[in-house]
Amino acid sequence: MDRIVSTSDVFKTSRGLPLNYVTRDHADQRFIESLTEDSHLVIHGSSKQGKTSLRKSNLNVEDYIDLTCSNNWDLEELHLSILKEAGYSITVSESKTIKGKSKVKLKFNLPFIGGASGDVGFEQAKQVNKKGLELDPSDVNDVIRALKEIDFHRYIVIEDFHYLPEDTQIDFSIALKAFHESSQICFIIVGVWLEEDRLTVHNGDLTGRVISINADLWTDKDLDELFFNSEALLNISFSESFKKGIKQNCNGSIFLVQQLCHKACKEKDITKTCISITDVGGDFDIDSEIRTLLDNQNSRYYKFISDFSAGFDQTELELYKWILFAIINVDNSALEKGLPAAAIRRIVETKHPKKSNVSYKKLVQALRKSVDLQVKSRIQPIVFEFDSNTTRIKVVDRSFLLWLEYQDKDCLYEYADLTDELQTEIVTEI
Repeated sequence: MDRIVSTSDVFKTSRGLPLNYVTRDHADQRFIESLTEDSHLVIHGSSKQGKTSLRKSNLNVEDYIDLTCSNNWDLEELHLSILKEAGYSITVSESKTIKGKSKVKLKFNLPFIGGASGDVGFEQAKQVNKKGLELDPSDVNDVIRALKEIDFHRYIVIEDFHYLPEDTQIDFSIALKAFHESSQICFIIVGVWLEEDRLTVHNGDLTGRVISINADLWTDKDLDELFFNSEALLNISFSESFKKGIKQNCNGSIFLVQQLCHKACKEKDITKTCISITDVGGDFDIDSEIRTLLDNQNSRYYKFISDFSAGFDQTELELYKWILFAIINVDNSALEKGLPAAAIRRIVETKHPKKSNVSYKKLVQALRKSVDLQVKSRIQPIVFEFDSNTTRIKVVDRSFLLWLEYQDKDCLYEYADLTDELQTEIVTEI
């Protein structure tokens, strides 16, 4: 046996790359080709679908810096985080910007040793410090000049872009045009959403300057390769019925696929590469195991429903609980392709006690803040997002769709604080 590996390393679903990583033509190959096109890249898709693994697999660590967004950052704080990751030490200056805000001073701590900015040598760092750089952190042109001072040439990876407030996303989309036109710096933006044109909707000038990579899709061919890689690493053979059942029942969730493969190996007491080829999955009850895995998510999803239904504050219309009412009462197919705001309003009107006051405008206003509410309630990863371009909500947690199929609606109504308003199960047509 040339190589002995552990099953946990093969099916890894947490930190690091799984050993059975699959190079997908429509994702990995497109990503690699796009790196040469001098454009900003956007990697998007549902949660836990391999977005971060995609860029980690295809970029060397020394080729990029990365940062993870916070839900309370404005553009200034995002710019400062970029400069910090590039190696700058930042202090507040006594000087003021035109708007009356404090500027910041930039320097490198000396003696300079390694770190995220290892490309900057000792002498260059001394020269930068002599210049006493001051800048307005909200001005993208100042940020570009600061990066040029140190000949910065790596990719800048921004993870969890979807957690940023919408205003910050819009402001940074505008800043990206300046980065494209005034520097050679390229960004790789990673976010949980399904539409390809999120950034160009925020700023139409980015059309042709941004390439979107859809990491959400896992084809049967991709899954076959994952099975093959796993079998070769562990010296096992998955049964045909197991592989077929996985494809049919996991709703395209690669996270769930990896968990089930790992669990099937555990049932055979396989913890590392087998000495002789071992059959796996022949008597594995996929439906039962999926339900068990989803049951482990009960507390998280119940918390999502309970916290989301409460909204930001008590309001007359309590629209957030009624948005959940619509989600609970439509088919999963509608949630997968996107549920229009107009359809949500029609569903809500069937039972809302003040339905005449539920205007389309008020509903859309609430929907636009749905991600902010989930972040505020510490729902991570987020369950659904609202595409303001198409005015549709889209579930970006594939496991949630499967979980819904096993739930009793009356129980969900109770968690959403809807029991008093509702009487019987409702069948709604869109």
